[in-house]
Amino acid sequence: MEGQSRIDQLHQSGSLKVLFPRNQTSFLQAVTVNTAGGATGGDQFKIDATVKKNARLTLTTQAAERAYMAPKFTAASVHNKVTVEKNAQLHWMPQETILFENSNLSRSLIIDMHETSNCLLVEPLVFGRIASGERLNSAKIKDHIEIRKNGSIHFLEKLFLSNNITEHLSSATIANGANVTVLVVYIGSDAGKLLPVVRSLLPETAGASLVHKDTLVMRALAPNSYEMRHFLIPVLKRLSGNLLPKPWMI
Repeated sequence: MEGQSRIDQLHQSGSLKVLFPRNQTSFLQAVTVNTAGGATGGDQFKIDATVKKNARLTLTTQAAERAYMAPKFTAASVHNKVTVEKNAQLHWMPQETILFENSNLSRSLIIDMHETSNCLLVEPLVFGRIASGERLNSAKIKDHIEIRKNGSIHFLEKLFLSNNITEHLSSATIANGANVTVLVVYIGSDAGKLLPVVRSLLPETAGASLVHKDTLVMRALAPNSYEMRHFLIPVLKRLSGNLLPKPWMI
């Protein structure tokens, strides 16, 4: 397809692989596959990508990522960095990360943007398999999300939860028993115009606002992944220009 972004260089090793399904859009779709089935203590995963000038990249996962039981004090680490050059666009759209009982996950994501680039980021997090009656009585997650613009911090999110996470989330002033949290960040010149559209699609357990004139942030709680996807998919379709990657629709 004329005008479609393409791979320039690719190196991959270990159990983390990247597939590039065909699509009829200008975005290159990259789908990560963890052939190990999940992450446990001592595992180390890393993505380092560059979206070059005028290019468009959607990065998603084949399925939900799973953080499995880990040996005590030994974390699974996931450290990702994406550079987004002039007039480039990034859709960072992994599916849910599911924390299992006794898991220990340390994650970081750094997106370094040019002032003319655009970005859509979504990060859904599931605290235990509620359909299986699982509670997170002993688990840990450290999460760091940082978006830079022209080298300066534009958006920063830090999360640290440990021990009895289910009990912590049950508090009415924290998550009121919700089992899923979602963060969406959209950075583009039309963020202000999209804000009322996004708000119209949200349930009472979600909210959206502008933190900068070009930056829309949405946060949401849901009892389970099914309820989360019910409102999140229409939001992502709107923010992505109806370019939701296929793994999200399966």
